[in-house]
Amino acid sequence: MKSNRLEDTQQIRGKKSDNNPIQPKIGDTQPIPQKTKRGRVVLFGILAIIIFGFAGSGIGHLNGINQRLAKENEEVITQAALHYQYGIQQIQAGNYELARTQLEYVLQIYPDFPDAKQKYTEVLVKLAESGSPTQLAIQPTPTKDTRGAEALFNQALQEVQNQQWTAAMQTLETLRNEDYTYRTLEVDGLNFIALRYRAVELIVNEGNLEEGLYFFAVTERYAPLDHDAVNYASWARLYLTGTSFWEIDWAQVVNYFGQLAAAFPYLNDGSGWTATDRFIVGSENYGDQLVNEGNPCDALQQYQNALNYGENAQVQDKYNAAYLSCYPPTPIPQPTATPDPSLTETPETTEEPTETVDPEATQETPEGEGGG
Repeated sequence: MKSNRLEDTQQIRGKKSDNNPIQPKIGDTQPIPQKTKRGRVVLFGILAIIIFGFAGSGIGHLNGINQRLAKENEEVITQAALHYQYGIQQIQAGNYELARTQLEYVLQIYPDFPDAKQKYTEVLVKLAESGSPTQLAIQPTPTKDTRGAEALFNQALQEVQNQQWTAAMQTLETLRNEDYTYRTLEVDGLNFIALRYRAVELIVNEGNLEEGLYFFAVTERYAPLDHDAVNYASWARLYLTGTSFWEIDWAQVVNYFGQLAAAFPYLNDGSGWTATDRFIVGSENYGDQLVNEGNPCDALQQYQNALNYGENAQVQDKYNAAYLSCYPPTPIPQPTATPDPSLTETPETTEEPTETVDPEATQETPEGEGGG
């Protein structure tokens, strides 16, 4: 039997076991975290280089995109300005069809170009007034079957040419429901024309002022109103405002209908009362009001307003009465009677009677005569 040595048993006890783990010395564990920290620093540095590299390339790429977009936008604006000027020149020359083509191109490439929409609508109005809206060219879309929309578009063009404004609006509404993407620019232009002229028709021919103003409001969604349309809308508002003061404030009635009688004397609201009729009646009533308030001189002008449009016996009598009250006649002084001198009595003067002397008695008798 072999004997166990002390050094052998010590080595066996010194082995690592699960129940009695060997605790490492502090000096042995120090190098391990130092290597890990250094590795992390190097890793972070590499990641930072990669990130900054990508960021730099990304910024450079974005700058390049922005520069390219700016250049493209500049080219678009330049082209839009060039064709806009061509369009203006054609308008001045009276070539409205060529002007329409140029302005359509401007609106296609740069819809927000200043005044382009306004000029385009002016051209469409000129074309409609000249009876040539059919000159709008039909451009079929190859990628989509638009035969239904195309037929409706042609029908709307024909109705606009025939000045069938209500029918044109209905056809264009059907076209919108059929295909709202079909030639939107030209459809808007036709809508503008139909709405604009229908509004004028309602105000001028039918006396439907409220509905006419409504159609003008809808028209302005497409483009600003032209000068004539603005005037029609203003006159309609004046008429409606004037009627709101009827029998309430005759001074305001005269104010509003006096303007209309000068600008649009035959405008009416469907009642048969023209602006001139309302001005005449309003002036007479305002004159009566001033007379009742003790102002006959101010009433003269109101009665004269009515008489300026024709003879009126009733108003003439009122004018004469107001004139007499304002300028009463001056009393004529009565002449003083001059007495007739021949009829004037002369006072009697009492004279003492003179004695009558007999000449014979006063004759002296010569001395020596008679006695002797």
